[in-house]
Formats: sequence, C-alpha cells, structure tokens
Amino acid sequence: MFADLDETIRQLLIQHVPIDMTEVDLSFEAPDREWSGRLSRPTVNCFLYDVRENLELRQTDWEVQKKNGSAASKRLPARIDATYQVTVWARAPEDEHRLLWRVLTALFRHQILPEDLLQGQLRDQHFPTRAMIAQPSQARANPAELWQALDNRIRPALTYTVTVPLDSDKVETSKLVFTTRSRVISGLDPEGPVVGEGVRILGHVRDRNEPEQLIEGAVVRLNETGVEFTTQRDGRFTFNVHDEKITLVARLGDVVVATREVDVPAPEYDLLV
Repeated sequence: MFADLDETIRQLLIQHVPIDMTEVDLSFEAPDREWSGRLSRPTVNCFLYDVRENLELRQTDWEVQKKNGSAASKRLPARIDATYQVTVWARAPEDEHRLLWRVLTALFRHQILPEDLLQGQLRDQHFPTRAMIAQPSQARANPAELWQALDNRIRPALTYTVTVPLDSDKVETSKLVFTTRSRVISGLDPEGPVVGEGVRILGHVRDRNEPEQLIEGAVVRLNETGVEFTTQRDGRFTFNVHDEKITLVARLGDVVVATREVDVPAPEYDLLV
C-alpha cells in the first residue's frame, strides 16, 4: 500500500505542479546529510516519517456481504494516516521557495486524491483517499528534533498526511521480492478473485564494459507512464508497473544511452550503457 501511495503522490506532483522530470527530481528517501550531498539538480523530497491510525475516523460497524445465498459480516477497513515531510532542495533560495509554493498549491488543491491518479491497492476502495497539507494540527512540537535525527540542517517543510484504508481481513499472498507479481485476495474467500494486481520492479544502470560499475545520475524513463527515476551512487531505479511488457529508456544528460523492452515479471531489469 505505501509503495502505491508513493507512486500516487509522484503522479500527482508530476501532473499538477507540474514537474518536468528532465529538470527536477522526485525522491522518497530519507533526506539525511548523505542524501542531500549527492543531489545534482533541484529535487522534491517526500519523506514518510509517521504512520498511525486515525481514531476520529475509526468505525465500529460491520459490513454484511452476501454470496451464494449466504451472508457474512466483515469489519470495515481501518483508516491509517501516512504523514510525509515534503521539502524542496535547490541551490538558489528563490528557486527552492518558488518550487515549494507550487508543490503546496498542487497538494492543497487535491484534498481528495483524484481517482485517475490512484495506483494499485488504492483503487476501488470503500472511502475516498483524503489528504491534509500544512494544517496547524499537523505541526510538530519541535521540528528541529527530526532534522537532528536526520543529521541535516533545518529547512522549510510541508506536513502532508494521506489517509489510506487498512483491511485487516485481506490476506497478502505476494512474496517479499521486487520482481514477483503482487496479488491481494479477499480474506472472506481465499479462493476468490484477485482484487488488485501489480508489479514493483527494481533494476540497475551498469557500465556495459564493466557490469560491476554502477552508473550514477542516469535518468531512467518508464515509457508506458512517463515516470522517470534518477539513479544515485548505487545505480538503482524502481517503478510500479501494471503492464506485461514495458520499455525502459536511460539517458545521461540529453543523450539516450540505453533502451530495453522487457516482459514482466523478468529475472532482472538492468540497463547496460
């Protein structure tokens, strides 16, 4: 669910800020000193740092589901608040502040996340996916404590909370690996139909002549969605995909250095440049 939420937020920012991924990066890593020291261009960081149940939205009612002439009671999903710290990183303060304002505007405009942006398990839920941005009730008593834990300098940050459902009656049957298809099956009927399906893929950009050499700063594009990922020192990229065949394109600067069509799932998704 959290990976699907990350991808939903990514799509919201790309489409509604809007963000040109050739100029600005998006990251969901912890913004510690080591991370910020690797940045090479303006970056919007969405750091998930707090998860807790929304007690105000807790429902004690049960939903009655009828199937084959019989009825079964099912608990309504719990509501979980996932809270992100959203920051912007750029060399010039005016660029940083301008981009931060545009991010704030886009997030404030969508306090119910649009259905067409929802990814994976967030689709077809009982409740709308609600969000809060920069509300007084979200303020941390001492924001410096978080920055001290991250070993980085304090900077302007937006607190962004998205409320997602947690259905404790669903059974997760997917293996905990990145290249296996994920399946979510109804907890009431283990033999029932698949509710959601998707693949989280992970690959690396490598030097063609020295495959052990990982490439930093390559921009990898998933052609089917237009989503892009900029590799760090580990050369890693990752995407959520819902197609059985995808095209990955890597470029360094403005030069396309690798293109690969691959069936999903696959043993690996690496690109050689």
